[in-house]
Amino acid sequence: MNAKEILQKYKQDELLEKLESLPENERELLEKDILSQDFELLNSLYNESKKEPVFSESDDIRPIQFPHSENDLRREMWQATGMHLLKQGYAAAFTLAGGQGSRLGFEGPKGAYEFGLPSKRSLFALQAERLLRLSAEAERPIPWCIMTSPLNHKETINHFEEHSYFGLNRNFVRFFPQGTIAALHPNGSPILTKENRLALVPDGNGGCFRALAQSGCLAWLVEQGIRYVFLNNIDNALIRICDPVFLGALAAQGNCEAMAKVVAKRDAAEKVGIFVYKNKKPAVIEYTDMPEDLRELKNGDDLVFDGANIGIYAFKIEALRKMQKTPLPWHTAKKTIENIPQALKFEQFLFDAFQSLNSFATFGAYRDDEFSPIKNAEGNDSPKMAREMLGKLHKSWLIQAGAQINPDKLYEISPTLSYAGEGLSDEIFKRELGKNILEF
Repeated sequence: MNAKEILQKYKQDELLEKLESLPENERELLEKDILSQDFELLNSLYNESKKEPVFSESDDIRPIQFPHSENDLRREMWQATGMHLLKQGYAAAFTLAGGQGSRLGFEGPKGAYEFGLPSKRSLFALQAERLLRLSAEAERPIPWCIMTSPLNHKETINHFEEHSYFGLNRNFVRFFPQGTIAALHPNGSPILTKENRLALVPDGNGGCFRALAQSGCLAWLVEQGIRYVFLNNIDNALIRICDPVFLGALAAQGNCEAMAKVVAKRDAAEKVGIFVYKNKKPAVIEYTDMPEDLRELKNGDDLVFDGANIGIYAFKIEALRKMQKTPLPWHTAKKTIENIPQALKFEQFLFDAFQSLNSFATFGAYRDDEFSPIKNAEGNDSPKMAREMLGKLHKSWLIQAGAQINPDKLYEISPTLSYAGEGLSDEIFKRELGKNILEF
């Protein structure tokens, strides 16, 4: 069907009238947008949106356990297994980087944001250089897939070009944009932009499986012989990208298809999703969907529902191949889009994949070591907090290595010098201070 026939079939009379009134060049662009959309799906999502909210009192919700890996006797074995995977070329990284830095007062991809480190490294730079360090240890490049958005795709590639890919082999870095879906008026008709295009919004991080496959990157990873994929969000300043311990832990689980890192919530009010068993299946309940009595529930001084979803996962490649064809549920959010209040935005969530997998496990981590997202301009999860957390973490590495540091200072250690605190000493500290080790 052509665009006109689609609009007639789905009774989009207002949009059809608009399309026919446009000059030829604008009409062609709008027709392209219309043909890119599944109007049967949009119609279904609009009808379903009237039925939410989702949480049912009959649901059996139980907390999920996440024993801390730091204390596990198998940790050294996991580290060795993970490094073996990297050395054999069996592991790759996949980063979700579709976000913009507008909430931080920064116009551009969030990954290009510099949050005040002495080195002026961006979030992309930190992750790239950590991969560079691991690649040097593995003695081979580590494939890295980066999912952008249509808004920041070109700017993201330009950022890497301007910084010569941060020293990485550019043949092993692939970029692709995530999918989009039309936003709808409260009455169900698609919203138009000022340029007379459909208002297309990102389809949620759950669309990453589909986008990875449609971009050809999943086939590329398979061709490379990849067996395990580390998946993370871009905004975490402390992320241990392609963490060998984490990958090794998944490999050691036998039939387990996926694993998620989990940290204890900062407090009951922290706006993060919580890992739970929902009707005996692993799931994540978003902060906004969690009933207040469960969110606040305590056992002594400890929260009962304590396992925060921090956007760090590892998947076997077979699970990613399965998920490209597994339909995930759609969720509805009401936002102001193109000055339309209560507009309907539809998205899929990555964590819904866990219910479709045969086996899933959690991996407990410490927030101070691995989780400092940059989401807000001030306060919690801000650039200032991330900068201080990274400075304190790197300072602790130096103290543990016996370096004679200034106790009143914080430190930034280049990821190319140390990935997670290894390889440091007082001698290296003195040699690298002012070069690959900066104080602030």
